Amino acid sequence: MMGLTCRCVLLVLGLLLATPTMADDSGVHIYVSPTGLDSQTGTSEQPFASISRAQQAVRDVRAAGGDQAVTVHLRAGHYRLSQTIRFTAADSGASSEHPVRYRGESGEVVLSGGRRIDGWQRDPEHPGLWKTRVAVPRSGEGDAWRFEQLWVNGRRATRARTPNDGEFFTLLGVGETPVEASSPRLKHTFATRASDLDSLQDTDSDALHDVQVVVYHKWDTTREWLQSCSPGDGLFTTHGSPMKSHNPMKRDCLYFLENDFGALDAAGEWFLDRQGWLFYRPREGETIETVNAVAAALPRLFEFQGDEDDPQRRVLHIHFEGLALRHAEYRIPDEGIRPNQAAMNVDATAVQLDGARGIRFIDCAVEHIGGSGFWFRRACRDCRVERTRVFDVGVSAVRIGETRLVPEPVRTSGIAVDNCILHRGGRILPCAVGVWIGHSSDNAITHCDIADFYYTAVSVGWRWGYADSGAKRNRIESNHLHHIGYRILSDMGGVYTLGPSEGTSVSGNVIHDVYATRYGGWGLYPDEGSSHIVFENNLVYDVRDGGFHQHYGRENIVRNNILAFSEEGQVAVTRAEPHLSFTFERNLVYFDDGRLLGYSGWNNGANVSMNHNLYWRTGGQPFDFAGKTWQQWRDAGHDQNSIITDPMFVDVDRRDFRLRPGSPASSIGFVPFDTTLAGVQGDQAWKDLAAATTYPEPYQVPPPAAVDVRDDFETEHPLSLVSLATLSDEGRKSLFSVVPTPGGNGHCFKVQDAADMRAAFNPHFYWDPHYTQGKSRLSFRIRLEPGVAVACEWRSKTQPYQTGPSLQFSGTAVHSRGQKLFDIEAGTWLHVTMEAIQGQPNGGWQATFELPDGRRHEVGDLTCDPDWTETRWVGFIASARSDGAFYLDDVEMQNE
Repeated sequence: MMGLTCRCVLLVLGLLLATPTMADDSGVHIYVSPTGLDSQTGTSEQPFASISRAQQAVRDVRAAGGDQAVTVHLRAGHYRLSQTIRFTAADSGASSEHPVRYRGESGEVVLSGGRRIDGWQRDPEHPGLWKTRVAVPRSGEGDAWRFEQLWVNGRRATRARTPNDGEFFTLLGVGETPVEASSPRLKHTFATRASDLDSLQDTDSDALHDVQVVVYHKWDTTREWLQSCSPGDGLFTTHGSPMKSHNPMKRDCLYFLENDFGALDAAGEWFLDRQGWLFYRPREGETIETVNAVAAALPRLFEFQGDEDDPQRRVLHIHFEGLALRHAEYRIPDEGIRPNQAAMNVDATAVQLDGARGIRFIDCAVEHIGGSGFWFRRACRDCRVERTRVFDVGVSAVRIGETRLVPEPVRTSGIAVDNCILHRGGRILPCAVGVWIGHSSDNAITHCDIADFYYTAVSVGWRWGYADSGAKRNRIESNHLHHIGYRILSDMGGVYTLGPSEGTSVSGNVIHDVYATRYGGWGLYPDEGSSHIVFENNLVYDVRDGGFHQHYGRENIVRNNILAFSEEGQVAVTRAEPHLSFTFERNLVYFDDGRLLGYSGWNNGANVSMNHNLYWRTGGQPFDFAGKTWQQWRDAGHDQNSIITDPMFVDVDRRDFRLRPGSPASSIGFVPFDTTLAGVQGDQAWKDLAAATTYPEPYQVPPPAAVDVRDDFETEHPLSLVSLATLSDEGRKSLFSVVPTPGGNGHCFKVQDAADMRAAFNPHFYWDPHYTQGKSRLSFRIRLEPGVAVACEWRSKTQPYQTGPSLQFSGTAVHSRGQKLFDIEAGTWLHVTMEAIQGQPNGGWQATFELPDGRRHEVGDLTCDPDWTETRWVGFIASARSDGAFYLDDVEMQNE
């Protein structure tokens, strides 16, 4: 039996080697052409037609026992993939010296997972639209014919949305209630301006359920399907997962509505209805006779399935050269997409690798993708993506590693992404990052141009805090990271890190144009637990809130960087910790607006070693060091050998940060570095391609609209006080509740105090009415149990905040700023009205009190802080340590 097997193997190998053009000194050669036939022999003269047939021929060669290299030559043209190409150990090359190569010949070689859309006609019922029927749906056949991504003439088309691409609506509020008692799903009720829902006026219930809302909240996005809509009331509902308490959808969040035929009003938009009709509004210059439309079809193009537990059964030594992989689908699941940092709850990927080693992509392109480009996920080692463009992806460009910490033998490591263009991502999930590295070590992201993402460019590590992390010795070096955020999401960075990361280097990068909507937008951002990272020789400029910001971490080194032109803080630290947070030395800090030292860590005693730095603010404007003068700062032991002087950049207006001869930067030991080494390298055509991407201007976030409150606690509503307010309860949610009204009918809001609260001002709650002008009026009924003290205050947003109208209630009296206004008794409902004028300093206010028996007490000429001019915070504070409660009802606040 063994002899027969050997003879068969030798026969197959002999036939292959005897075939003309298939063997020479460099190994076996197999040919594929769009004009070939899979029934042919795969020679140069008789090429195969498909990559899958060539793949089988490679397997035959490898099964025959040969150890030579195998090269599959793909001739120029378009290859449609009817199914995902899966690579297993049977596809492996013989060795790193004798790999299997899939090589594109001269000209463009496209492997597409899409399908061509033809048959376009002008729609007489909707002037300006084209249409074609892509399917005739039949009962019981499902909706596999549907698709969610479309590309027209090489550009991603926008699924019909309102407002149009680049614009957003703003939520007024979101409420959350159970769908039904036993369901884990929750109903989300959204309140918005009635005009935002104009396009849904004539939408029937079936079509309405195909509409999605996409909400941006802090660093996350949520997608959910509409269940109902009341345009006249400015309300719509969805079903989804419970909102995260630390990052809910809420008032002032940006959002848009997608997949609504009524919104098909902008050039480049499309809509696919339930009857199989596809509608498209052409862009300028597009003609119906020459349109090239491709819809996404395959969810994945390449998949590598090696044995994670057996290194001998992994996929080894396969190279891909000169190939363009295009058109992979991502379909939004029926349950929507709940928020998750970096979109790591979505695994849709065009090229996904598990159990792979020695895989290389060189001079390739992965373009027009619904999900992510590459994911070296499980048990991958020593793989490279080199001189490759990843462009127009729905999620991330490249992912490396896993979100879980797995044992080192099966942990992905040693992945290199070098000299690549990674542009235009997050088109389906804006919270995605350009390059993500999870629990993975010894990876290198070098000489890449990463741009046009709505969140972070490079994210390294996946550990919040100081517990063990698998992200060690990663190198993020010599990259050009830019045009990130666009003021749509918050809390992002050019380079973002998490957790202990010994040996990691973030060096030689040029980072600019990083802008958040509400907060953040940092150049270098070591977040929670980031430790033992060296940030060196980076140029960071034109960011929102800090060239460098450390939330909290341990013993990082920030050395020899140029940090310039942050709109807010330049060097920021949030948390003061007992250990050394970071060392800041030999840096040049140059700014015009904002503060030098941002965030509260400085005033709270952050342990930061600062020395040999140069600071300069243009225009002779003053700046301080966390509230201290320069001398006081140095007397406190900081910056003993630092200087305040102009570093003499060549031309800061043109963002030329080279140093002129005689620069004082040398006196602090600063060593100039060549910023032209950041980004892609090589021939000019490759550099020109990186520079060819165009970028929109950052979104102009509108000022928050004033929001009135009217709540009697009898019905659920997204503009209820509980929905609008921030509740501070130290994790004890039961301290706030809606309960039957003591001594009356209906319901009211109960705030339960607790003598063991960590902070004397807890529990408390507050909301932001955004009142800056006009006459404001707050009225409410309040009842206190014995021993309880409550403060009601109106405050400004500025820090330190200014206080406007304020009242202090106890079980015996009402006071304002130490002035006793009148006596009350515990257990009595008191109706209170507070009135004040916004927008002018040195203002006063008045109060009216009414008891249940009708007695009224009016007080005028009450005082505010002299600089109070706006109400951006209204709160009720349980200000005594007691175990009693207070109750509120009929809360109304409005502005005229």
